[in-house]
Amino acid sequence: MKLVMIAAGGTGGHIYPALAIAQRLKEEGTEVVFVGSKDRLEGQLIPEAGYQFISLNIPNTSGSITGKIRYLLSMAGAIGECEKLLRSYQPDACVGFGNYISVPLILAAKKCRIPTMISEQNSFAGKANVFLGRFADAVELAYERSGKDFPAGKIRVLGNPQEEVCAGITADPSMLKNYGIDASRPFVLVMMGSLGSQTLSRIIDDSCKNVTDYQVLIAAGKRNPFSFSTDNPNVIVRDYVEGAKLLRLCDLAVCRAGATTLAELAAAGTPSVLIPSPFVPNNHQYYNALELKERGAAVLLEETDLKAETLLAEMNRLMHDNTARQKMSEAAGTLARPHAASDMTAWLKEICDE
Repeated sequence: MKLVMIAAGGTGGHIYPALAIAQRLKEEGTEVVFVGSKDRLEGQLIPEAGYQFISLNIPNTSGSITGKIRYLLSMAGAIGECEKLLRSYQPDACVGFGNYISVPLILAAKKCRIPTMISEQNSFAGKANVFLGRFADAVELAYERSGKDFPAGKIRVLGNPQEEVCAGITADPSMLKNYGIDASRPFVLVMMGSLGSQTLSRIIDDSCKNVTDYQVLIAAGKRNPFSFSTDNPNVIVRDYVEGAKLLRLCDLAVCRAGATTLAELAAAGTPSVLIPSPFVPNNHQYYNALELKERGAAVLLEETDLKAETLLAEMNRLMHDNTARQKMSEAAGTLARPHAASDMTAWLKEICDE
């Protein structure tokens, strides 16, 4: 393959797996061109990663009825715009990573008879991917559960391409000193994303006030307006941490259940307490977390009606039970697919008849 065009956008859960497969393609000598929205996260992250980025003129589907109508009316124009791009660049294949931004590229590629693949990283498939599943030549999945939403003959469960990136990450325990963590004592890593959550932050703060037998490192999030208490010497708060590395050093993680986070947990084999965000489409983080819970790799706590006492009790239980954490770690490791990006690349070549 000489060139692959990728559509990815909206959130890191779409963008980071797309960047992971792009890196693998680049290593094999394939050029990668991205399309997306310049006004969203992809417009920043993809150019920063060094890839050519083409902005599509298409509004998102969220908001009012008027916004949705505007999106539908713009779709024909966006498909036409993508057809022009395809004729100009002549890619060997097109890949969509979900989100509305993938729709015009995959439909245009289908019309131009260019091989197509979509990638679904959540356990509950997104609406854009479910729609595109009937047109795409290949549907790559991270979880078997989402396969029910796609034609059986098109799917393969290869994992999240980001896992291959995570599998190559190493962590030096000496880095803990930079965060104020004593490497000789066990610690819990708490990560809730850059935006944080006022309600959940308060629950975490209240629960950590009573931690005595271990340390807690809280990644508060750079844009989290909540102010965490620092009265407990066992609790350290930072705006940002190197999460992928620290997951290999911590004894337990408390975090959300986004696709990229779960890929990192699996790659690191980290036992976890997952608190899915209830404010995501189709409640897909809950179903992501359910995958790990059912495999014995995580504890699932729903944010609704969650109390500080409940979270503290769960952390105490696991931090005082080395055997339970070891079993969870082993279960998390069985979910890892450290060759996901390479396997996806091989499948792309296959559908291109290479």
